Amino acid sequence: MKLLEQVALLFQEGKSDKVYEVDLLEVSPGQCVVNFRYGRRGTSLKDGSKTPVPVPQAEAKRVFDKLVQSKLDSGYVHAGAPGTPVPPPTPRAPAAPPPRVEAPAGLSPRESALLAQLQQESSARQWFRRANVRAQQRPLERVIWRAGELRLRAAEPLLLPMLERATPLRAYTVAAALGRLGSEASVSALGKLYGDVSTPDMVRRMATEALLQLSDEATRADFRGDVLAKLPPALREPARAGDGEAFGKALDAHLASGSAEALQVLESLYLVDSEAVRPALLRVLRTVTFTVQSVKVLRHLFKAAEYRRDGEVFGLIAWRYEKERTLGGSRPRAYTMETRKYLRRRVWRTLRRLGELESPEFVKMAVGVLLAFSDADAASPRTTGYGRYVQQWDAWWPYWAFNHLLHRHSQRYEPVENPLLFRCKGSYYPGARVPEVREEAFPKLWERTPQGLLHLLDESQCAPVHDFASRALRACPDFLARLDVDAVAMLLERPYESTARLGFDLALQRLDARREPRALLLAVARSSYAPARQQAFRWMDELRHVLIEDSGFIAGLATARHADTRAYAANLVRASVLSEQAVRTLVGRLVAALLSLKTKEDGPIASDVARVVLAALGPSSRGAVGLEVVRDLLAHPVPEVQELGGELLLRRDLRTEPIPDELLLLLVQSEHAPLRALGLRLLALLAESEASLLAQEALLVRLATSPVPDVRAAVRPLLGRLVAASPAAGARAVETLLAALLRRRLPEGIPAHIAALLSGELSPALAALPVETAWRLLDSEDADAQTVGAALLARHGAVLTVDVPRAVRLAGHDVVAVREWAWRWLEAHVPEVRAELATAVGLLDSRWDDARAFGFRYFRERFAPEDFSLEVLVSVADSIRKDVQAFGREMLTRSFREEDGPELLLRLSEHPAPSVQLFATTYLDRFASGKPALVEQLAPYFIRVLSQVNKGRVARQRVLGFLMREGRGSEASGRVALEVLHRMSATIAIEHRASALEAMLSISKAQPSLPMPFVIRPVEVRRAV
Repeated sequence: MKLLEQVALLFQEGKSDKVYEVDLLEVSPGQCVVNFRYGRRGTSLKDGSKTPVPVPQAEAKRVFDKLVQSKLDSGYVHAGAPGTPVPPPTPRAPAAPPPRVEAPAGLSPRESALLAQLQQESSARQWFRRANVRAQQRPLERVIWRAGELRLRAAEPLLLPMLERATPLRAYTVAAALGRLGSEASVSALGKLYGDVSTPDMVRRMATEALLQLSDEATRADFRGDVLAKLPPALREPARAGDGEAFGKALDAHLASGSAEALQVLESLYLVDSEAVRPALLRVLRTVTFTVQSVKVLRHLFKAAEYRRDGEVFGLIAWRYEKERTLGGSRPRAYTMETRKYLRRRVWRTLRRLGELESPEFVKMAVGVLLAFSDADAASPRTTGYGRYVQQWDAWWPYWAFNHLLHRHSQRYEPVENPLLFRCKGSYYPGARVPEVREEAFPKLWERTPQGLLHLLDESQCAPVHDFASRALRACPDFLARLDVDAVAMLLERPYESTARLGFDLALQRLDARREPRALLLAVARSSYAPARQQAFRWMDELRHVLIEDSGFIAGLATARHADTRAYAANLVRASVLSEQAVRTLVGRLVAALLSLKTKEDGPIASDVARVVLAALGPSSRGAVGLEVVRDLLAHPVPEVQELGGELLLRRDLRTEPIPDELLLLLVQSEHAPLRALGLRLLALLAESEASLLAQEALLVRLATSPVPDVRAAVRPLLGRLVAASPAAGARAVETLLAALLRRRLPEGIPAHIAALLSGELSPALAALPVETAWRLLDSEDADAQTVGAALLARHGAVLTVDVPRAVRLAGHDVVAVREWAWRWLEAHVPEVRAELATAVGLLDSRWDDARAFGFRYFRERFAPEDFSLEVLVSVADSIRKDVQAFGREMLTRSFREEDGPELLLRLSEHPAPSVQLFATTYLDRFASGKPALVEQLAPYFIRVLSQVNKGRVARQRVLGFLMREGRGSEASGRVALEVLHRMSATIAIEHRASALEAMLSISKAQPSLPMPFVIRPVEVRRAV
């Protein structure tokens, strides 16, 4: 074996010191192999081969060169070649040494050390290591990341060469660092990294963020426009138009599609991040459900926000990580317990590093984290352990970064590292007195940027945040002295005592002897701090004569959040005499304030403001509100605002200021009971005169079908007065109500009310109705319409044209009164009924017992047996009701005629009821005996009777005996009997089968010419041997 060529390669980075040797060996003339050895330098190397069998030398050379080049591309460098019989190839010229970066003057020791480490790494990557160069004590990526955090601009020349052939992780860290410390020279390198299709996604995302940091505003605008153009059209158009509301709806629709790619659009939207896009994006980030896809997208956005120092998005996603539990076992690698802990730690680590660097961005990021929390996030305090190991947990124990920011230097709380919680420390327990000392992290940075503290006090909805921020802000007296009145007023009106107390202290310093500025006095009166309000009331008592003319001030008091301030305003107005102009101005301001309310939770405020409005107007309604404004008040979603509109309508002079019907309807059809009461009072006032009552005819009829019971009840007496005043109006009202009743689309309770109304207050108007209306009502399927029809029938029955079919239908009507009226009519018109007896017996099939009882008695007593024809009798006997069948059999017995016997037998034989079938057997011997043709017609009847199981025993015995007798007496009848009996012989019942066989044997003996349906076999005789 002959060594043709050998290459030794080295890889040195951090603590790595590896060697890779490649040999080209000739094993026979023209046949070669390529072997390699690798491992840590100074240790035994592992062997391998790229050619398991010898190959031609040319092919082996290609394999050798390809292997060497692949290792050079991955970061290895030549270390020289040992002497070989074949002269070694000319070595490649060593790479030019990296530029020597001289440390600028004024660098801190930390920054100088980082530069030295980067310079050392560059030196370590040369062909030959210098003797004084040692391996790094920590990975180079951490050094690069730290240089970026420190914005160490002197490191840029050392970082740019590292992008060549860098691993994805190193390229990611270098891109992040260049985005913070780079200059124009870094833009081209990052642009190349962004545009390379082989760049991994995570590196491209970081390169994008870095380019956005280094680019000017025009370039950023162009880039965002390009990203915007690639959005789906439904999102692109409202985003371009700047319509935030439309964009929010479009984004909701896009995400509701449920596709796996739908959430990816959030990353593009964060790159756009315009005024129209951002509110919808923030809302989605706060509410999106944690899934495998959303967790991935949120993590990308979290890192981007951390890089941009976007405290709002960073804090919002950090809050989600604190609140959301792990995804469970469906995807064990997606947002696991360890992942969640890492992310929660990372939030505080980012903040801590910014604080340790005394970065001005610390406050911005901390504000974003704290603003994401609200009072709703508080947990329940709890106690764990027992005995000496009892541990107390306050309301905010689950939140890691939140507690570090507020309680890092606290003597009350201490962190628990493993579950990332905060528990009470020492003897402190939840609810104990809070010491007046500052506990937050990095207090000097907060004092350096007090605007962040003011931002927290203005927007936070979290009590611990207000306690911290108000206490920290007191340490900034110069900043507090520069606050304007609006800022102090904001502090006073915040619903947290610590903040409001701070505002009150500032107000005490600002207000002069005349309690000026007046806006500040108003803010004290509206403060959430009760002692401040009480002091303001005392000050205002001294200035009543001045303040009463200030409508803006009074309106501010009347619309305050606190009831005692609103009550003070009402008392002040009641006790004062206002000029006409002052009343108009004050009422205008208060009405505008009422119309600006949005939700029903504002009801107490609206009610108190309405009292001030009415007190200002007085009983004479000076400065009355216009009808259009009243219309707006009545259409408002807050019921208490609507009540004011109703009260203002009540104060109008109805003789000179008519009220439109639609406003009355708004009142009386309101869901709010007090408002309906106002409307009914107004309606009663309108109906005091006959003329106004008639003018409200249409409205009264409409309200008679109102879905609200108390409105319908209040209208009834007014409708009675309407009928008394004008019969014609009453008739129109009745027609309208009857039409509504017959439509059968009224809500529950209204049909019964209309029926009672027509039978009561409107009954005088029924006389004018056409008599045919009674039939329409009685034929309706609505019970209430039928009740009204019964009333009309009782009133107009004497003049109605009634025939027998109509009387029969009425005799079985659902309303008792109608049935009784029809019975009386039938009793009085027996001759007409006799002429249509076939129709009249339909009464017997009524579903009402009393109607059938009347029919039985009526037909027994009022008609002779000869009045009933066979058709009538059979129709009665054919009923499906047992009591009617019994009555039919009774009438057949009473009205039987000999000549109808055969026909009657045939008709009865068709009935399926066993009782009728049994009744028919009484006519068999009398009318079917000796009549083969009739016997053949009755064959289906015989089969039905004989096929019955566990019933009809008597009828079966009679039929069986009849068939035996007829079969023995006539060959034709015998043939029919054998066919029927043959079917019966197949039954499983032994008794029935035996009877059938016995009958067939008897018939066969009497009629030997008929074929036997079975064969008689002799009994086998067996004898003993």
